[in-house]
Amino acid sequence: MYKVYKRVCAWTGIKYETRDLKYLDRDEPCIVIANHQSALDVITMGYMWPQNTVVILKKSLKYLPGFNLCGYLCHSIWIDRINKEKAHKSLDDAMDHVKNKKHKVFIFPEGTRNSNDELLPFKKGAFILAKEANVPIIPVVFSRYKNFYNHDERRFDYGGHVIIKSLKPIYPQDFSTIEELSDECRKLMTAELDKLDKELVDQKPSSKND
Repeated sequence: MYKVYKRVCAWTGIKYETRDLKYLDRDEPCIVIANHQSALDVITMGYMWPQNTVVILKKSLKYLPGFNLCGYLCHSIWIDRINKEKAHKSLDDAMDHVKNKKHKVFIFPEGTRNSNDELLPFKKGAFILAKEANVPIIPVVFSRYKNFYNHDERRFDYGGHVIIKSLKPIYPQDFSTIEELSDECRKLMTAELDKLDKELVDQKPSSKND
């Protein structure tokens, strides 16, 4: 499904670059977390999607054309945050995938799309899963889309450059609390996003002259 998205959206002229995906290629269960900017993330995910991975998505996306089909094909776990009992059931399903089926579970810890530079506070689900299953967390950052997409005006500029970078695994046993684990992941992802932002800005003048 992600390959279809990539072909359909080739007209955007966006260049996708991946870095250090070796951390995702390991044949072992883990929790993969990433920043969540817009619906464009569906395409970005296609460039880094590891084998044997399921994704946790909020239930409202189940009824959104495109997302719903993609979600079903990827064996998504739909989470209903309004209903706590159902939300816990979704996390139990995710735990089964990690512990018994040895799958990777992909989660957007911000919980909703966020076009601002500052990451939203992370929700605890991903970190509870990692701690209880005793599996590593692999943070992934999608460089900010602002170099080609104006969120307020809903306007794309042709071209653009997205860098997808996997960070080193983070092991939950190295942290005393869920909060410490979450804070460390958020801090590392923020630092990497800022670094990629600077890199993309520095590239712009030379790319215009090419």
